[in-house]
Amino acid sequence: MGAWNRPLAALYPSLATALGPLELASLPTPVQALTRLGLPGLYVKRDDLSSALYGGNKVRKLEFLLGAARASGARTVLTMGGAGSNHLLATALHGLGLGLRTAGVIFPQPDSPAVRRQRCAYRGAGVELLPTPSKYLLPASVLAALVRLRLREGRFPALVPGGGSSPLGCLGFVNAGLELAEQVRARALPEPAAVFVPYGTGGTAVGLALGLRLGELGTRVVAVRVIDRLVANRPRLELLAWSLGRLIRRHAPGARLPRELLGNLEIRQGQLGAGYGHPTPQGEAAQAAFSEAGLRLELTYTAKAAAAFLEEARRGAGPLLFWLTYSSADIDRWVTGGGGDA
Repeated sequence: MGAWNRPLAALYPSLATALGPLELASLPTPVQALTRLGLPGLYVKRDDLSSALYGGNKVRKLEFLLGAARASGARTVLTMGGAGSNHLLATALHGLGLGLRTAGVIFPQPDSPAVRRQRCAYRGAGVELLPTPSKYLLPASVLAALVRLRLREGRFPALVPGGGSSPLGCLGFVNAGLELAEQVRARALPEPAAVFVPYGTGGTAVGLALGLRLGELGTRVVAVRVIDRLVANRPRLELLAWSLGRLIRRHAPGARLPRELLGNLEIRQGQLGAGYGHPTPQGEAAQAAFSEAGLRLELTYTAKAAAAFLEEARRGAGPLLFWLTYSSADIDRWVTGGGGDA
């Protein structure tokens, strides 16, 4: 793969050189007006189109995370997520093309056809599944998996955090914020008053918030919480942002970062419903509305974020941007038992 030719590399060349990210995504992803929703001033960032192999928001983070895994000489990547994790499947599929196999520690989430389809795709992609009975047992289960893989393979796997939400993974969305700023300057859309994203592990929201500030946009990031407060809360976001800032300063000496890294980020409550992975009436209504506009959402993350987006739009606060983080790539060949060459 060639040089990493992204806006973040132009801003901080030494950072890109030191960290060696890969070009896995087809960027920039387009921005489109959401005229078919019947409300003015609405736009969508089509990250569902970020990769024909498997798109969505995860591939932006994997450019850094799988670049580091490959550089480390690892043969296996260990990651984690819910039973229907998009992040796990994205890691596995993009890892295959780099000669990396994937193991995933998975915790239960409500069963649905979409979750069962993901499980079939994991098998088709050769993922080794390591179930744990609760998301709260993830730390212990991941540690046990690390030891197990080390004993079996003679070396530790590369560890990729849930959702790709480490400081390294967040850089993919710092770049995304800079990308959006370039699109605003090119008049692809007006500067949004706010951009809406789901908030699970937080890396998308944290990276995007900093990237928008570095791109000199005043846009707020509205992070719509889709998991309980023990996992998703302001102190965790602040810690992740602090670690991200430290990483940037280490590899880009002299980088001028905002004093308050998350001064433009709001956590939006009210869409969680009965819990992680449980559908809500508001999410189902948003899914139907977006479907009529030709866009596909799922009920765990994007539909809940879209419900909050539509609530804001009905109040007349715009222009607003919805960041579509769910892949629209066809995974049929993986669901049916394997996809051949990645």
